[in-house]
Amino acid sequence: MPNAPCPIPTIRICTQLQEPNQVTIRIADNGLGIPEDVKKQLFDPFFTTKAIGKGTGMGLAISYQIITERHGGSLECISQPGQGAKFVIKIPLIQDTST
Repeated sequence: MPNAPCPIPTIRICTQLQEPNQVTIRIADNGLGIPEDVKKQLFDPFFTTKAIGKGTGMGLAISYQIITERHGGSLECISQPGQGAKFVIKIPLIQDTST
């Protein structure tokens, strides 16, 4: 509908303590969503949807590396076009520091 009102842009952040040793952080928006072909590459180093020379595209790759390698957690993106996007971060509260 051309005259349909646009929703107010919204970002929701939710944290939840998961027993016994995990925190989950969900960051969600009500934007346009992410197409599957783009979603598959989100965490690849240097991936960007911007024009050549307009961005390094390293932010999500570095975030993924820090969360998974340094903290032993996980990072995933849940999104479908037209339904916004949600990033789910899971991190153990007590981390194995022996490695």
